[in-house]
Amino acid sequence: MREARWAILALALCGCATRPAPPTPPDVAQTLLSVPLVRTAHVFVLPPPPPVLDLPIPDHRSVHSALTLFTTEMRADIQQSLIRSAQYRKLIDRVLDQYNLPKALAFLPVIESAYLPRLTSRAGAHGIWQFMPETAREYGLRVDWWVDERADPDLSTRAAAIYLKDLYREFRDWPLALAAYNAGPGRIHRALDETGTTSFWSLMEMSAIPRETRGYVPTFYAAIQIAGDPAAYGFRTADPLDIDVKRVEVEGPLSLRFIAQAANIDDSVLRNLNPALRHGIVPPGTTSIRVPAGAVAAIAARAATLKNYDRIVTVCAYRVRKGDTINKLARALGVEKKTIRAMNGLSEKAKLHRGESIYLPVRAHALSAGGM
Repeated sequence: MREARWAILALALCGCATRPAPPTPPDVAQTLLSVPLVRTAHVFVLPPPPPVLDLPIPDHRSVHSALTLFTTEMRADIQQSLIRSAQYRKLIDRVLDQYNLPKALAFLPVIESAYLPRLTSRAGAHGIWQFMPETAREYGLRVDWWVDERADPDLSTRAAAIYLKDLYREFRDWPLALAAYNAGPGRIHRALDETGTTSFWSLMEMSAIPRETRGYVPTFYAAIQIAGDPAAYGFRTADPLDIDVKRVEVEGPLSLRFIAQAANIDDSVLRNLNPALRHGIVPPGTTSIRVPAGAVAAIAARAATLKNYDRIVTVCAYRVRKGDTINKLARALGVEKKTIRAMNGLSEKAKLHRGESIYLPVRAHALSAGGM
């Protein structure tokens, strides 16, 4: 969680007054926003949080500054995030209930990803909860050439809930736990040890933690302040959606496009329901995919045999022959060596062995036509 959606706020905590630079419009990559803290007067008087947002909102000038930014320059982005959150609120609320976590955490993706499952930060964080690959794997998410479960709203939400619960157990304080979610727990522990303080707000005042983290926690509190009473700040929300989606197990490798044809549904629907399938391909073996409830019967009836008829899928199994190497295969197919290695989980030093089965990034009929 080292990099949030817009690099959040760079909070200027020097004692002198500074003139802010003109804001840069945020985009789906990342934008560094520098705004001055309100020191002489509060822009907003923060009322007690509504019952649904069960984390107290600190009356701190950095939260006021973030609230000002969110209701002015970033209004359109925050509005889009609040609307988009309707797709995931029921899922997230259900998981937060299961792990006995504050409901306010459902709005952490407002500042992490704007609820965009396929969003990747410059640092490599990915998905709604912006997991880094190492942390994702540590919390049980699969991240490889075929699948990136950081993009799976269900699985990533459960992983994020467990991680947040672990961080709160470790720090016993939500501002510190949130800072650790952004910067990593080791960095926050070091800052606490070096300064002798026990408060996130003190770490922020002393600039003892990264600029992004100094902005991350206040912007979260500003986001839940708005989410608790959107109308008071001129925002609107959508009712949480409850889409009728079921899971069905299929045998891969198999393209989502072919599954969609077999079930007579739009393949974009399947792609949107299964954003973790990085190339629109169900990986080898048995995989549970999300499909519209009305398509379950058609898919389940042929789940084990669909792959035998899929001429769309752009991967196929290949039995290694004498003299085959990754370099030779890559040249013959016109693909990169790293792609073949990634597909098969092979290291740089791994060698192929005659008779073993590997997967190649090519259609089966094209491979046969090429004489391989």
